Amino acid sequence: MALQGSRVEYKLRLSNVDRGVDLDEAVHAALHPSETLEHLTLRMLALCLLHEPGLTFGPGLSTPGAADLWAHDLTGRVTTWIECGTARTEELRRVLSHHAGAKLACVFAGPRRRAELLAELDTGEFTHKRFGEIELWMIDPALVTALAKDTTRQRWAVTVVGDHLYVEADGVAVDGAVERSMLVAPA
Repeated sequence: MALQGSRVEYKLRLSNVDRGVDLDEAVHAALHPSETLEHLTLRMLALCLLHEPGLTFGPGLSTPGAADLWAHDLTGRVTTWIECGTARTEELRRVLSHHAGAKLACVFAGPRRRAELLAELDTGEFTHKRFGEIELWMIDPALVTALAKDTTRQRWAVTVVGDHLYVEADGVAVDGAVERSMLVAPA
């Protein structure tokens, strides 16, 4: 029998100045039994950072090959695909090849996983005509750790300004830097 995930509810107030986003809504996420609280928190921060209409959580770790976050158009075509925590070159190639025109972003908590991806890309085995369209985001790992709480309900007020996230989580204020870059095709 498969283990059941738990449901986590975020009462989210989001202001993303650069994207012109201002919303107040409840967001429900499923925490897979094998998913860490840090990974769920990273997915939630990615949702805030990259918010766009229709962006939702993917099916989660129980469905290999699915996005952590994604958006679809009215025909069901994937328009945005976001990987959180780790990203493998083979998976990125598959996403680019099977979802023509979809925006692709990878969000990391700190430099280690991003460096692993870049080292894998430096081998030159990964090529795709849309290679330079992939966005890389890195969120301060201390922010992710500070927000990773074992609770089924959280109240977040998030403000995104430039390269910084400001979060008030259940009355506690924390903040952290965000770094954005684009992949550069190997020479």
